[in-house]
Amino acid sequence: MTTPPSTADAQLILQLAQVNAVTGADDGWHLLHDGFETPPTRSQLVRKHPVESAEYRQIQAFLRSCETLGTFVRQGILNEALVHDLFWVAGAWRMSEKLCKAMRKETGEPRLMENFEWLASRAS
Repeated sequence: MTTPPSTADAQLILQLAQVNAVTGADDGWHLLHDGFETPPTRSQLVRKHPVESAEYRQIQAFLRSCETLGTFVRQGILNEALVHDLFWVAGAWRMSEKLCKAMRKETGEPRLMENFEWLASRAS
């Protein structure tokens, strides 16, 4: 059984929103969602936004913010229902799944973005 969302949950969400604004994560979502007709592969992303570009860093910031949300929910720090009510987690995962799995393969780290994937799998 989960507890209802709290004021502390709301405060944490607002703090995360501030971080996303500073890091460019919000822009990273728009670059992914609006910049590709279909979810991009890693090579498509890098061709359009080279690794050294600001756009690439913004997309990485967006992916990190999704992993942070997933981790906070999985660890019981943040209310899952509130997160799913505020964010389109399943859609974000669909748009970035190929990128996250390519990152896992490149780094040899199967746990990379696992909490983001877990959270998306729980969306109703």
